[in-house]
Amino acid sequence: MNEPVLRVKKLDHTVGVRRLFESLDLEVRAGESVAIMGPSGSGKSTLLSCILGLVRADTGAVEIAGTDITALRGAALARHRSRHIGMVFQFGELLPELSPLDNVALAALLAGVPRHDAYRQAGALLAELDVPTASSSDHMSGGERQRTAVARALINSPALLLADEPTGALDTETRDRVAELLFSMPARHQCGLLVVTHDGAIAQRADRTLSLLGGALSATNSSGTGAR
Repeated sequence: MNEPVLRVKKLDHTVGVRRLFESLDLEVRAGESVAIMGPSGSGKSTLLSCILGLVRADTGAVEIAGTDITALRGAALARHRSRHIGMVFQFGELLPELSPLDNVALAALLAGVPRHDAYRQAGALLAELDVPTASSSDHMSGGERQRTAVARALINSPALLLADEPTGALDTETRDRVAELLFSMPARHQCGLLVVTHDGAIAQRADRTLSLLGGALSATNSSGTGAR
C-alpha cells in the first residue's frame, strides 16, 4: 500500500458564528485520486486553502509528505508547499504574456531549479501532455491552457496534486479530455490527487468520492472508475 501524501487530522474551523469543519479527517495516498463534492458554501475551497497553508484552522493537523504544515511559518511553509504541492485552478491562472514553456519553467525557477534543468523539464512535461508550442498562453484554447496548468503543477514533482474545479470553465468535449489527463497523473507520476468539483461526471473518475456536508467528509462510493 502506498504511503499517505496527505493526512488531515481532526480539523476544526469556525468562520464567524459558523462551524465550518468539525473533527474533519482526510487521507490521500500516493497513486490515488480522491474527489470532494458538496454544495456551495460547504467549505470545499476553504479546505483546499487549509491544505495549502493559506488558511489556518482553529485546531487539527495537516500533514503533507510527512510534515505537519500547521507548525510551519513564512519561508519554511512556502518552501514546503513549492516542493510538495502542485495546484491546478479552474481558469489555469497562467501568465498570459508568457509562453507555455515559460509559464511551466517559471514554477521550477522559483523553486531554485537551475535554468537549463527547469526548461528541459518543462519542455518534457509539455510534450508528454501534448501542449503545442505557442508564443503566448493567451492565444491557446481552454484545454491547452489547462494542460499547461497541469504541467506547471507537476514541474517540481509534487507528492500531492490539488485541483479546484479544474474543468468548470471548459466545454463538455474539452472537459472530458482534460479530466482523463488529470486523473491519469497519480499512476503516471506517483502523486496523490485531490479534486474539488461540482461535476458528478468528473468526480466518478476518482478512486474515491467524498461528500463535504455538515463540517465532515463522508464516502459516497467505495471506488470510482479511476483512470488506470
